[in-house]
Amino acid sequence: MRHTFLYFLLVNFLLLTLNSFSQKDAINITTFKVVEKKVLPAYKTTRFDSISKHNATNLAELLSNNSTVFIKSYGSGSLATASFRGTGASHTKVQWNGINLNSPMNGQIDFSLFPSFFFDDAEVHHGASGLIDGNGALGGSILMNSKETYAKGISANLNQSIGSFGIYITALRGAYSNKHWFLETKVYNNLSENNFTYINSTKRNKPTETQENAEFKQWGIQQAFYRKFKNSTLGGRIWYFNSDRNLPHTMLVSDNIENQTDKSLRNLIEWKGLSNRFQYRICSGFIKNGLIYENKLANIYSKNKSYLSDNNINTKFYLNNNFILNNDINIKYESAKADGYNENHTRFNSSWLFGLNKKIKRIDMNFFNRLIMVGKEFKPIAPSLGVRYQILKKEVLYIKANAGINYNYPTFNDLFWSPGGNKDLNPEEAQMSEIGFNFIKKLAKTSINTEITGFYSEVKDWIIWQPTEFGYWSPNNLKKVENKGVESTLTISTILSKLTVNNKISYAYTESTNKKTEKNLDNSVNKQLIYVPFHKLNYNLNLNYNKFTLNYNFNYTGQRFTTSDNNWYLPANFISNIHLARQIKLRNKTSAIFTLKVNNLLNQDYQSIAWRAIPGRNYLFSFSFNFN
Repeated sequence: MRHTFLYFLLVNFLLLTLNSFSQKDAINITTFKVVEKKVLPAYKTTRFDSISKHNATNLAELLSNNSTVFIKSYGSGSLATASFRGTGASHTKVQWNGINLNSPMNGQIDFSLFPSFFFDDAEVHHGASGLIDGNGALGGSILMNSKETYAKGISANLNQSIGSFGIYITALRGAYSNKHWFLETKVYNNLSENNFTYINSTKRNKPTETQENAEFKQWGIQQAFYRKFKNSTLGGRIWYFNSDRNLPHTMLVSDNIENQTDKSLRNLIEWKGLSNRFQYRICSGFIKNGLIYENKLANIYSKNKSYLSDNNINTKFYLNNNFILNNDINIKYESAKADGYNENHTRFNSSWLFGLNKKIKRIDMNFFNRLIMVGKEFKPIAPSLGVRYQILKKEVLYIKANAGINYNYPTFNDLFWSPGGNKDLNPEEAQMSEIGFNFIKKLAKTSINTEITGFYSEVKDWIIWQPTEFGYWSPNNLKKVENKGVESTLTISTILSKLTVNNKISYAYTESTNKKTEKNLDNSVNKQLIYVPFHKLNYNLNLNYNKFTLNYNFNYTGQRFTTSDNNWYLPANFISNIHLARQIKLRNKTSAIFTLKVNNLLNQDYQSIAWRAIPGRNYLFSFSFNFN
C-alpha cells in the first residue's frame, strides 16, 4: 500500500509539473540554449571517440584499452567483469539508452556479450556521478547509447572479419530515414574456434598446450523505429542476442566439459522532446535474460531466467541559461526464477531524483537527492553536491569537487540462493568524494586537454560470500572497504598539413583496502582487495594521413593479488595492439575500408585471472563496405 501511494504521489507530482510548465501564457519566454549533458561539469566523465569504438570488438575490449576501468577477463570469449575504482563486479552499473542491464540475480554484467556494433557511442561516469544514473553504482556507471539520424535516405554497411583461431565475424546494418522517419536494422554473427596455444606454467617444463572446449558462437539482431514530430520524437528498439559458448578448463584441470548459453531480449520505447523551456524523456524498457549452464562431468544442468521492467520519466526545466531543475522518476520491477531458488522472487526497485543546477559567473553548482525504495527498504537521503570553478578568467582552468552517498542493495542470489541466501543483509553504503583540476588550451593547430582527479570512498556493510561450518557458502555484511586513488588524463591533438595526430594517455592509481572484518584475526585487514591493480595505464596514438589510419594502443596493468592475505599475485603485464586501415572511395556514395588488426603485438604470456589462458599474438583482417 505504501509503494502504491508513493508511486501515485510521484507520478501526479510530475503530471502537475508538466502541466504547469507547458502553459504558454504562464511563462515569459526568453532566448536560451539547451545543452544536453546528463553528467554535470563537476563530475568526471570519460567519453570514447568513434575510432576507439571501431577498433574494439566488444564493450570489454573498449573499456580495457581506453579507460582506467580494470576488466577481469576469464579468457577470449569467456566471462568479463569490471573493477571500477577498486569496487566489485556488481558495483558497476550498465545502461543502454537509459535502461538498466544489470542482472537482478547477481547484479553483474558480462561485458564480453555486448558487441560494439550494437551501440553508437559509450561513456563512463566515475564515482559519485554514477548516482545520477541510479542507485548501486558505487564505483561508477557505463552508458551505451544508440542514435537516430533523419533526412539521410538509404544507407548500408557490411563488415566481414576473419582472424586467428577460426574467428569469423559478419556485421550488417541497413537504415532508411527522411524528415520524419528513422528505421534501422542491425544483424551480427560471430564464430570462433578459439583454439589458441599457450604455455602451461603449472606443469613441469612448462609445455605448450592448445586451448580445448573453448569455441563459441554469438549472434544478434537489433531493430529501431522512430517518428519525429515538430517538437518531439517517439520510437523504440528491439535487441535480441544469443551466445552459446563452451567453457575451457583452467591450467590446473586436465579435463572438463562445460557449456553456457545466454539469451537476452531487450526492448525499449521512448518519447522525448522539448516544449518551451521544458525538456522531457519518458522511456519504458523490458529485459528478459536466460542462462543455461551444463557440466557433463559433474552431472549439472542449471537453468534460470530473470525479468526486468525499467520505467523512467526524466525532465528538465530551464528557468534560464544558468538555472536548471531536474526531476527524474525511476520504477523498476524485478523478477527471477532459478534452480537455486525455492520459489520465484520479485521486488520493486525504485527511486526519485530531484535537483538543481546553478551557474553564477565562473561557478557551476549542482545539488540533488535521490530517494530510494527497494522492496521494504527505504532510504530517503542519498544526496550529491558538486562544484566547478573557473580559476582564471581568460584561461580554461577549472577546479572541480563533488561528494555523495550511494547504496547498493543485495541481489536475489544474496538473499534467496538455496542453500546459503541471507535475508537479513543490509544494503552496502558508499560515501564518495573527489577533487580535481581540468585544463584546456587551444593553440593554432594544437589542442591540449588534461585532467587530474583524486578520489576517496568508504563502503560500509560490504557483502562477501564465505564458507560456513555446514559446508556451503553464505553472504554476510563483513567488510568495511576504503577506496582511494588518483586518475589522470592527457589528450593532445595536432594538425600538420594532411596529417592529424591524436595522443591520449590515461592513468589510475587505486588503493582498495579492507579496513574491518567480523574476525579480529582476519589476515585480510589492511590488505589490497584481490584483483584490484594498483596501477592501470592506457596510451593511444592515432595518425590520420589522407585515407590511411594508424592506431597504436598500449595497455599496462599492474600486479594483482589473488589471495586476500596478499601472499600470491599475478605479475604486471603490458599489452600492445596496432591497427592499420585504408579507405578507398568507390563512387559518390560508396566506399570500402580495409583494416589489419594485430593484438598482443609483443606476444606476451600473461593472465588476467589466475590459471586462465589468454591468447598470444593474433590477427584480425576486416573488410567494410559502406553506402551512404
